[in-house]
Amino acid sequence: MAPHRAVLRAVECRFMARVPLTPPVLDIGCGDGHFASIAYERLPIDVGIDVMARDLPEAAARKDVYREVMFASATALPFADASFNTVISNCVIEHIPDNAAVLREISRVLRPGGLFATTLPSELYPKYLLGSTAFRSVGLKGLGERYGQLFNRISYHYHVHPPEEWKRRFEAAGLEVEEQTYYFSAAAHRRFDLSHYLGVPSLITKRLLGKWMLFDGQRRLFERWLRPYYEEPLPEQGAYQFAQCRKKSQSPTTDPSHP
Repeated sequence: MAPHRAVLRAVECRFMARVPLTPPVLDIGCGDGHFASIAYERLPIDVGIDVMARDLPEAAARKDVYREVMFASATALPFADASFNTVISNCVIEHIPDNAAVLREISRVLRPGGLFATTLPSELYPKYLLGSTAFRSVGLKGLGERYGQLFNRISYHYHVHPPEEWKRRFEAAGLEVEEQTYYFSAAAHRRFDLSHYLGVPSLITKRLLGKWMLFDGQRRLFERWLRPYYEEPLPEQGAYQFAQCRKKSQSPTTDPSHP
């Protein structure tokens, strides 16, 4: 895994690992299954879905992680109402343009009292990037904003909202927020951004040789450099956020994409 993703995913594992996985469990955006194989102790997960078809064979091969994997969209889940007690999704739903449909579908397939847990970039994601910070520090606020917008665009972040806006959207879909917190400080996010560039050699060796790190010393160097941000206390504000919601007993009538 690329260095910038390694530190972020490690932090996300700490949040998602404490989510009680009451079966049946649905993982939205399962990818190749690597994250789930590390984050969760209670395995296998009942179903993992994704629209990235190239990742699904590897996820399907992880028989100890998923009972079943499917090519499916989160905007039209191929499951009956109230099929799951738990739905999890790690940094996925912000990439889906029709956010309202995703939340409606999650609420629909959850049983009353069921749990939904997710990680998401926050509204501070573009502001806290190293490039954005550097431009602002020399008085180039406009360039800083454009740098952040560029990263949101190339990351396919269609939804980067503050916690209060996500709470409104969750609750409009019938998902009552039980926990919501920022993580990944401004300092951590700046180092995350710099790691994009320092990790280019790792990306090249992965493409050419199938390995992110050629030497163990290379791995240890990145680990020492990034570990303080894995171990940091939760910030008052952060580039990402974790949310845990409970399905209400009565279905909502409000469209979560509108006030």
